[in-house]
Amino acid sequence: MKYLAIGLGFNLFWLLAVWGQYQYVTILISLLIGCWLFYHRCLPFALIASAIGIGGDYVLFQLGVMQSPLPTNPLFAPFSAFIPLWLILLWLGFTSMVWIMRAQLQRLPVWSVIVGGSLGGALSYWTGLTLGAVTWPYGEQITFIGIAAIWSLYSGYLLWLLQQMTKRGSV
Repeated sequence: MKYLAIGLGFNLFWLLAVWGQYQYVTILISLLIGCWLFYHRCLPFALIASAIGIGGDYVLFQLGVMQSPLPTNPLFAPFSAFIPLWLILLWLGFTSMVWIMRAQLQRLPVWSVIVGGSLGGALSYWTGLTLGAVTWPYGEQITFIGIAAIWSLYSGYLLWLLQQMTKRGSV
């Protein structure tokens, strides 16, 4: 039941970030701070794990694979040169959720996490496309396949990082 609530909570976080974009940034930041206060060892993992995802999205934005509408609020304009702030917060929320669910994830076969992460990640970006949070100038099929491939690598990286941080006593 706990993990179902965590999964539903993350889906709400995802919806606030992707559908709401800049509209709910304060709520997203508050939820992250609350999460990190409650799961205090979550923050180091979230920062390290998110760095790769944020960097990967930055590359996709710079290559023109993804584009996002510019923010209307000038406070968020500096993020236009990097990636949207809501997407950075989404990465931090996702990797925080991975940390909280680590015991369940590490019990699964590696192949299932990689396949599930690949499809889930690509579907998440595709849903963002359908909600108008991003555009895919190169087309849906090729971009979906490319993002799925990237997410298969990212899923393997997350499992490896969880294992490394467990070995070092960071858990």
